[in-house]
Parts: sequence; C-alpha cells; structure tokens
Amino acid sequence: MEEEIRRLLSYRRQEELDPFEVLAFLPIEAAQRVADIGCGPGYFTIPLAKYLLEGRLYAVDDRQEMLDALRERVRKTRLGNVEIVESKGAPFPSMAEPLDGVFLAFALDQVGTPEELMRGAAGLLRPEGWCAVVEWLNREAADAPPVERLVPPDRWRELAPAAGLDFRWWRTIGGKYYMALMRKRQEA
Repeated sequence: MEEEIRRLLSYRRQEELDPFEVLAFLPIEAAQRVADIGCGPGYFTIPLAKYLLEGRLYAVDDRQEMLDALRERVRKTRLGNVEIVESKGAPFPSMAEPLDGVFLAFALDQVGTPEELMRGAAGLLRPEGWCAVVEWLNREAADAPPVERLVPPDRWRELAPAAGLDFRWWRTIGGKYYMALMRKRQEA
C-alpha cells in the first residue's frame, strides 16, 4: 500500500496531471461544501481544501491506509476545513445536508459502474450543485485501466440525465486524462 501511496503522490504524476490545472476548471467557490469521493492519500484533497477557504471538504475513501496517509498530510498542512470520512464499503456517505459539489477522480474502482457513480453523486447534491469526473482518456497514462474499463467522455452525456444531472462539458487534461462536468437539475 505504501508503494501505491508514493505513486499516487509522485512528482511524475504531477507532471502528467497537474491538480491545480484540473481544479481551475471547477465551478468551485470559497464557501462551498464539497466531497472528494475516492480521495486516496489526498492528491486532489489538499488543493481542493485550499480553494475552500470558508467551506468544508469531505474526503471520502474506503481504504484506511489511504485515509491515514491523508490525515497526516492534512495535519502537516494545517488545514482545518477537511473532514475525513471512511466510507466502509459504501462509496457515497450519507450527509446531513446536500453538497455544493462532488469531485470524483478515478473513482470507478471504488464505485463500480458509471451509472452507480452518477446516481450516487446526484444523491449528494443540492439543486444546481456540480459534479466533476476525472478519468483516463486513453491507455497512454501509466496507471490507466484495461481498455474495456475506460469510460469515453461522451458517455457521461448519455448517463447524466437518468441521474437527474445535466451534462455541461468535457475537456482534455494533459493529453491523457479528461474532466467532465455535470450539474444537478433544479427541482420542479
């Protein structure tokens, strides 16, 4: 597990996938409540928390070793707005109030199917809340899954409506990854 944590936080990964470039495309605001689902050791968690100066970040994962590594990184950076949540087998925790945003980077391993990912994320969001998905664009990335597990970016356009989300856009990140953005529909 330590080797995986080192790989996930490596400088090589930062060269391929700059977390601040990814976050620059989010509709994030300083006072929002956001969940980082499948946060691992916090590759995106720490940058997200820095954006949320007056908000709250819920870092969710089902692997205790990842959460322990994240807890240490949060302690060292002295971020008081991060709540670490062990999901205990259920990828989407129950929240007392709906969230403003859900961030899912490479979370399909923990969630299962893209359909489950969309339904789970939508269930956490307030109306007009945002959902961002970061995934592999192709097999060129060193850590990409087998080709049959890749989810093409346009697939989110198809899946979002069934979950009550409106697909907004997708864009390439670093040539090997992409980010798709959806918004939860207003309630009628």
